[in-house]
Amino acid sequence: MSQNDEIVKDLFSERITPSTNLPPMEPLFEMFGVPCFYRGELVADCGKAKSGKTTFLSILMAGAMKEQLLELKRLSDEPLKVLWIDTEQSQQSTQEIMKERIMPLAEVESLDDTRFYAFNLRGLGYEKRGKMVELAINQVEPDICILDGVKDLMTDINDATQATRIMENLMALAKENCCCIVCVLHQNKAEQDRNMRGSIGTELTNKAFEVFQCEVIEENETFKVSHTYSRKKKMSRKLYYRLNEAGLPVEVGDFHEKPRDAQGRFTCDLRGMFTKAMEGKTVRKFGEVMAVALKKCGVVDSSTYYAYLQQAEEQGIIRKQVNAETGVTWIELIDNEIPF
Repeated sequence: MSQNDEIVKDLFSERITPSTNLPPMEPLFEMFGVPCFYRGELVADCGKAKSGKTTFLSILMAGAMKEQLLELKRLSDEPLKVLWIDTEQSQQSTQEIMKERIMPLAEVESLDDTRFYAFNLRGLGYEKRGKMVELAINQVEPDICILDGVKDLMTDINDATQATRIMENLMALAKENCCCIVCVLHQNKAEQDRNMRGSIGTELTNKAFEVFQCEVIEENETFKVSHTYSRKKKMSRKLYYRLNEAGLPVEVGDFHEKPRDAQGRFTCDLRGMFTKAMEGKTVRKFGEVMAVALKKCGVVDSSTYYAYLQQAEEQGIIRKQVNAETGVTWIELIDNEIPF
C-alpha cells in the first residue's frame, strides 16, 4: 500500500454520517442547570493575575468528590478521578491548597489515593514537563485533568508552531482517554483586553469546547466566574463568591454587579467617587485625589481613573486648576450646577 493509499484509508476512517454509531457526549458537571466540562474536550479557565482561577479550580476538584458544591453539581453517582498538574506554584503551595481548600470544601479528612493525583512540575524543563503531562494522563486515565498552566509546556508563548502542536496533542489525549482537560491561562495584562495571552491563547480560544473567565471585583472583595463561550449551551448566570475567614469560597447569591462601559471598565457614581476621594475638602491636590481614588474608591488602575476624571470634568462635577506660580494641579469639587 502506498503512502497516499494509507492517507486515503485514514481519511475515510474518520468519515461521519448521520448513521455513524457514536457515543453520546458526556458532561461531568452542571452549573445553574447547564451541562459543562465534557469528556473528550478541552476547557479554558482564564483571567487576570490573582483573579481567582486557582480557587475556581479548587471548587472544581472538590466538586469531583462532593455531589453538590456551590452551584456546581456532579452528574455521576460516583466520585470522579482527578489529575492535577501544577506547573506554576511551589510544592508547598500545591500541598496547602489540597489540605486547606480542596479537602475542607469536599468535606473529607483525606484524599483517596486512587481517585486524586497531584503532581507539581514547576522548575522542570519544558520538554520534560510536556512528556510528563502526556505520561500522567495516559497512566492515570483521569475523568478530569487540571493543567495549571498550559503556557509552561512551551518556550515562547507567542510561538504559533509550538502552540498548535501543544493544542493538537492535548486534544488527542482528551479524546483517547475520554477525559476533560482544563487548561489554565492568563489573560493579557491591559484591563480592557480580555483575550488569553499569546499564540497559545489564540489556539486555546479556537480549540476549547467552552471557556470560563475568572474576575475579582476588588471594591466588593467578590470573585466572579463567567461562562463566556460554549459550543453547546452557554450559562446566562454568573457565579459570585467571597472568601470566608478560613479562606473558603462562599456563594453570594444576590450580588448585583455594577455595569461596565464599552471598554470593559466599571461605570460608577462619579460625583460620589470624587466626593469620597476629596475627603471632605472642596479643593485638593491632583495627586492626593488620585491616590485616594485608587486606594479607597474601587478604581482599578490609573487609566480607569483618568477616564473617570475626564467624564467628571465633562459633566461639571470637578474641574482642574493649575497654580500659576508653582505649576501644581488642584482638583475642585463643584457643588452647584454646571457653570456656564
